[in-house]
Amino acid sequence: MLILSFGFFWVTIRLSTCSDPIGIPDGHALDGRSDITMDDLDLIKQKINIVDLISEYLPLKKSGVNYKAPCPFHAEKSPSFVVSPERGIFHCFGCNVGGDIFKFLMLKDSMEFVDALDILAKRAGVTLSRKPSKDKDKKSKLFDANQKASQYFHYILTEHKLGEPALAYLKKRGLTDKTIKEFNLGYAPNSWDSLFKFMSKRGFTTSDLIDAGLAVASKSGGYDRFRGRVMFPLLDVKGQIIAFSGRILGVGEPKYINTPQTIIFDKGNCLYGLNLSKGEIRQTNAAILTEGEMDTIMSYQAGVKNVVASKGTALTAGQIDLIKKYTDTILLCFDSDSAGDAASRRGIEMADFAGLNIKVIKIPEGKDPAELSLKNVDLWKKAVEEAEPIYDYYLQSVAGRFNRNTAEGRKRIASEIAPLWAKISDNVTREFYIQKLSALIAIPEDIVRREVAKAGSSYAPTFENIIKQDGGGKEAFRSRRGRLEEYLMNLLLKIPADLTFVPNFPETLFTLEAYRSLYVLLVLYLDAVSFKGSAFNISDFVKTLPEELIPIVDGLYLTEIDDKLTNSKAWLNEINVVVAGLKKALVKASLEKLSDDIKNAESFGKIEQLQALTKRFRDLSLKLKNL
Repeated sequence: MLILSFGFFWVTIRLSTCSDPIGIPDGHALDGRSDITMDDLDLIKQKINIVDLISEYLPLKKSGVNYKAPCPFHAEKSPSFVVSPERGIFHCFGCNVGGDIFKFLMLKDSMEFVDALDILAKRAGVTLSRKPSKDKDKKSKLFDANQKASQYFHYILTEHKLGEPALAYLKKRGLTDKTIKEFNLGYAPNSWDSLFKFMSKRGFTTSDLIDAGLAVASKSGGYDRFRGRVMFPLLDVKGQIIAFSGRILGVGEPKYINTPQTIIFDKGNCLYGLNLSKGEIRQTNAAILTEGEMDTIMSYQAGVKNVVASKGTALTAGQIDLIKKYTDTILLCFDSDSAGDAASRRGIEMADFAGLNIKVIKIPEGKDPAELSLKNVDLWKKAVEEAEPIYDYYLQSVAGRFNRNTAEGRKRIASEIAPLWAKISDNVTREFYIQKLSALIAIPEDIVRREVAKAGSSYAPTFENIIKQDGGGKEAFRSRRGRLEEYLMNLLLKIPADLTFVPNFPETLFTLEAYRSLYVLLVLYLDAVSFKGSAFNISDFVKTLPEELIPIVDGLYLTEIDDKLTNSKAWLNEINVVVAGLKKALVKASLEKLSDDIKNAESFGKIEQLQALTKRFRDLSLKLKNL
């Protein structure tokens, strides 16, 4: 925790690991670079201009400070592949692939990191100072550690009295002894160091256990990561245990804990149960994707075996590649809330670009695959057989949420669906669903077609464009506010070169903790460079950041802004407009909460509280009027 004073406000930063909102991968963290010094990598990056390298493969065109081209990794009409020479990175906003010069060569020429390294080292004239490689031995050690830990967890669950409550829980959920054995389920005792002591006696060091994600480092050495949890081993397609997922036994948070990323485990490249179901997936030519381990296990036990769990609804590129090895059809099984989830949609768009046939399994409200598989397997099988195309599912979703008999309802439907239709990769399929959308909202096809085309055209965000989007309502208001926060941070990372600027608005303008932390660190940096009379430099700023914030900065920096905002006066004006808009949003959010509190006070007859709340509401309303 870091506490800072800016004179006009105090701020506390909790620098917790945060996910990358646009999914830029960190390049090649798992590709065997442990035998290469970081000096080698940095030197190669300094000597090779990423624009020159990628220009040999793609026709890059200048776009502001960056370069753009149609993405080489998926089919698209409007260029969404962006290259930053200053940061030495690329990112596609269509398929979410990104990285540095090493990652580009690996993806474009289908090679391993070591091969890309050798090629780029020769190109840069760098002699690699290789260290003896221990990567293979290290991976083998981690596989061994996971295997031994799994045997321990399974023994505790099935043979020891400490595992009796967990075994009773699994039996109550409907699992048979055969299934428990087949999926090698286990139980981690509610002890700080029982696994640690067990593994230490068998020759595994503290470092081995921490590197495997089985232990957490402490002053005394380490302690068990998993305690008081039912354990689900995660296996690769070869049947090797790469990680664990632990579900708390009873009530508590977090409900699930997973092994952190290691040299043998990357959550984005893992599908639970694939080692057992891959044959059935190939035979049925369809993979059922559920959200959790229990859904997969219960479906498999019930005889519907072409099933895997993706650990959430947001599909990754790695998971899509895994699926494509066995089938060209995925059947998604997630709750109705996921229809509007941005991360889920990105995964679906990526699967569509990859050529997969996507369908949705609809199950009765309040049920899940695990419950249905146990209590009514015929209904579960029927739901699987009647899975409907994803785009029909989207249409049904909006038809149920908006009134298509009103102008406002039709507008909301069109604004939500048009961007989805614009990203359908197949022209025939897109035209078919344009006609269906036209029929649904009773609007001529040519108008719908224009809306879809407009939604598919890429343009830089501006305050005016963001405010115009999404219509009205609380959800639209929150969505606009989130995009304004992102846009403001984007602007702050593109300060014109001729401008010395240090922002003075409070960090509370941002609702996302990652943006708050980033903003505070940016103010500190800008204050320091302005004192020296230096200009803002994005690369220098990134060097001051904790590692978890760097992918966020890269994503924001690669997002274009309007060309006119390179002018200092226009940029400052836009900053002031956005800040004013966010201040209004904060006041509106407070008024919304006060309104609910006033209604509550009225219903319970709390006169004094009602008077205080009403006065506060009037004061805030006046403040909003004057903003």
